[in-house]
Amino acid sequence: MKVNRSHVKTTRRQTAIGARATSPVPTSRLRKWVNRTVLVLGAGLVSGGLYNGGMALWSQQVETLSVMGEVRHIDINAIEARLAPRLSAGFLATDLSDLRQELEALPWVYKVNTRKRWPSRIEVHLVEQRPLARWGEAGYLNHEGQFFAANQHPLYDGLPLLQGPDGSEASLMRRYQTLASMLEPEQLVIHELSLDELGQVSVQLDNGLTLQLGSGEMLQRVTRFRELWRQKLAAQAVRQVDLRYEHGAAVTFGETRRSMQLTRVGGEG
Repeated sequence: MKVNRSHVKTTRRQTAIGARATSPVPTSRLRKWVNRTVLVLGAGLVSGGLYNGGMALWSQQVETLSVMGEVRHIDINAIEARLAPRLSAGFLATDLSDLRQELEALPWVYKVNTRKRWPSRIEVHLVEQRPLARWGEAGYLNHEGQFFAANQHPLYDGLPLLQGPDGSEASLMRRYQTLASMLEPEQLVIHELSLDELGQVSVQLDNGLTLQLGSGEMLQRVTRFRELWRQKLAAQAVRQVDLRYEHGAAVTFGETRRSMQLTRVGGEG
């Protein structure tokens, strides 16, 4: 009986020792290594796919360039030819702000809107300058009083001519608009408005009459001229009215250049 017990106990110990010898630790390590390898390979494949896909997208060429807008002085074909070299980098690589700056620097181009249309189309919408006045012989002023250089065009010969020192464009345009609205009830139209280096303003009307307005109190002086015009001058051959007086004006009539001083007309200086 003892032997059997001893044998049993010995057998149990051997079995326990054998169980410890066949531990699953090596199998667990192998699985971890395999899992890590699979993850690394998977990540590499995904990264490679993304890279190749990104390169394909980045190299996607621009297939269509559409230039649109109601333009009269801008050559659409010339615009397309000018932009073509800037599109060679590809659809995604094309810098739209660079295109806008390139085009807005051209004569007669006021504003440019650009847009990308997936997958390979770029649209350019042009807004042409709208001249409201001639600025000397160098170009025109647009509706915001901004100067843009352009060759004189017969289509705009009827626009008023504004002349003044550099930097006075916007202020002179505002002054023109104010004076034009004040003279409109008298059916008088400004043909030319000039500002000299001393700030003296002179106006030539389309009927040949010249107004000397000086450098200050312009609204009061034009108001005084309107009263003069209504009361005394509308029916006469007047060549020039000098309003650089406190309460009156010096008027030159006809070809004889006979001057006459009118005082206290309108009651204001």
